[in-house]
Amino acid sequence: MTFTRFRSTMLFDYNISGSTVEHVDNLTDLGFKLARNLSPSPYIAMITSRAFKVLGFIMRLSKDFKLSKSLKSLYCDLVCPILEYGSVVWDPYTVSDINQLERVQHRFLRFCCFVLGIRHLAHDYTNIANVLGLPTLAERRITLNIKFICGLITNHIDSPCLLSQVNFKVPSHVSRSHVTFHIPNANTNYLQNEPLRRIMSLANEDPSFDDNLF
Repeated sequence: MTFTRFRSTMLFDYNISGSTVEHVDNLTDLGFKLARNLSPSPYIAMITSRAFKVLGFIMRLSKDFKLSKSLKSLYCDLVCPILEYGSVVWDPYTVSDINQLERVQHRFLRFCCFVLGIRHLAHDYTNIANVLGLPTLAERRITLNIKFICGLITNHIDSPCLLSQVNFKVPSHVSRSHVTFHIPNANTNYLQNEPLRRIMSLANEDPSFDDNLF
């Protein structure tokens, strides 16, 4: 498998002991589906499908439930881990991928409205989300990103290689800017959303980040 961001496919025959190795466009490793163009979309499609299947099982099991806490526990314990495993690596930045993930939670919220008898406007799940205390999946991923870099800096995550790539901002003079990290310029959306760069940017935007370190 050849990884490249070029639009044209790089073709090269790899050989092991005289035998040509078959080319593949994607593969699965450690639970992640890797595409040759490094796009997270195939992986997101895979976990969305898997999450919908588990959610379908929960909906069949809990159609007579009347306790919001029970419904929330089933969803958070069985569905969210599927949608959030390793999200600090593949956290999407395109609207299509973000919306595809949110569709899972929207279906769950629509089911809760039906079971609990809560009225809502069409395609507006704000009310039931507030009742259950469920932030959007995008908001949950931001929290996971912040927790990751906090753990990295406080040595709760043991990765000297990653820690060495964290760019702390050391101002050369007094200024009104109090951001923690220096973010290098990026000339593409893909590079701008590279995992560590994205996490540092989110930490800079979080006014309570420095408080979370102590």
